[in-house]
Amino acid sequence: MKMRRIIPFNIYSFNILIKCFCTCSKLPFALSTFGKLTKLGLHPDVVTFNTLLHRLCVVEDRVSEALDLFHQMQCRPDVITYNTLMNGLCCCEGRVVEEAVALLDRMVENGLQPTQITYGTIVDGMCKMGDTVSALNLLRKLEEVSHIKPNVVIYSAIIDGLWKDGCHTDAHNLFSEMQDKGIFPNLFTYNCMINGFCSSGRWIDAQQLLQEMLVKKISPDVVTFSALINAFVKEGDLNSAQDLLQEMISSGVCPNVVTCNTFLDGLFGNGKLKDALEMFKAMQKSKMDIDASHPFDGVEPDVQTYNILICGLINEGKFLEAEELYEEMPHRGIVPDTITYSSMINGLCKQSRLDEATQMFDSMGSKSFSPNIVTINTLITGYCKAGMVDDGLELFCEMGRRGIVANAITYIALIHGFSKVGNINGALDVFQEMISSGVNPDTITIRNMLTSLWSKEDLKRAVAMLEGLQMSMDLSFGG
Repeated sequence: MKMRRIIPFNIYSFNILIKCFCTCSKLPFALSTFGKLTKLGLHPDVVTFNTLLHRLCVVEDRVSEALDLFHQMQCRPDVITYNTLMNGLCCCEGRVVEEAVALLDRMVENGLQPTQITYGTIVDGMCKMGDTVSALNLLRKLEEVSHIKPNVVIYSAIIDGLWKDGCHTDAHNLFSEMQDKGIFPNLFTYNCMINGFCSSGRWIDAQQLLQEMLVKKISPDVVTFSALINAFVKEGDLNSAQDLLQEMISSGVCPNVVTCNTFLDGLFGNGKLKDALEMFKAMQKSKMDIDASHPFDGVEPDVQTYNILICGLINEGKFLEAEELYEEMPHRGIVPDTITYSSMINGLCKQSRLDEATQMFDSMGSKSFSPNIVTINTLITGYCKAGMVDDGLELFCEMGRRGIVANAITYIALIHGFSKVGNINGALDVFQEMISSGVNPDTITIRNMLTSLWSKEDLKRAVAMLEGLQMSMDLSFGG
């Protein structure tokens, strides 16, 4: 006679079943099982809720549903419950850090002790929201609490936030402070510091940190190497960047698309068009065709890759090749962005294909892309160079309706456009609006305006223009 194993009919068994459904991405089945528990006379416990909350918050970014479920809890939430919800609130799209802080207060009121994970989640959320000041204040508050000590995760998040806020000295001081307190930097901390030093032009400090990492047996990753390679490329030192790439590969770290894009940008910037196209060809190889002859073989290009290539080709006058790449993008599943459109409009304007440039500009809205100041300035410049100043002025007016603030490039393009068609009054009107808007013209524009007025023997207006400019400068510098 065969013995049948009887599965216990209790909440423990159902928790295992719900956990299995969640792990297998079968959330509807998990929620359905959860819904049947009370009908079967069982009461969900904190494990049941934590399992579902984790799936809703961390995996599926359905935070509002997770909060609804949390409010249904009849059992007492634990630290894991609160940490899971805080993580969801701080990491979800349109982060709601204020609600996470409110949950932290509620957690303490309910007699639960927050952990390093709790505070680390809140600090990280604050920093990602750009509220580094509040994160730093919370760190100082933590230092006064005996049972919770800030760890490397908390310090690293704030250091990263400080660099992004431009508070370079504060970031460096906090990096030193954590080590003085016996908290040792990890890979992420070093990456924040190295990237920060590189972004601010402190290449030597960045390289010293790399050496420090190696001494401490912390292996650099692709982020570390890419930041340093980017620094060399910006300096125009492609040889050093190439040497570092070889060191990266020798260390067993494979380049990613960020590394590739950095090199592409550097090659175009140094006029090495042939090398850039060869590199792009290597990136396009399928995984089956890789022969290891090129370090970037098989790295998948992204929209930034195409943007660099299209912009570089247009700057080199290779308009046909740029258009071919633009048309290739959708076939590779890559969606053009505002930068792509701006570059293409620039290329069309350079070829005096203003109608096509206008059509592309108008089509951006239907594709859910909003032109930015670069896009609009590009088209205005194209119009003005072609003598179509009225079209440029109309687009300038549209900027105001879109809430886009004109800059020096906008005004200078219009001034040159009016001057080109001999409309000095129009140029002067734009110039005066430029001054009244608090945008300072460059020396060439001022000289051209004065020359035009003097050639018409309109000395009175020339003097008035200079007086208006002087007054604007005095206001700008608080004089």
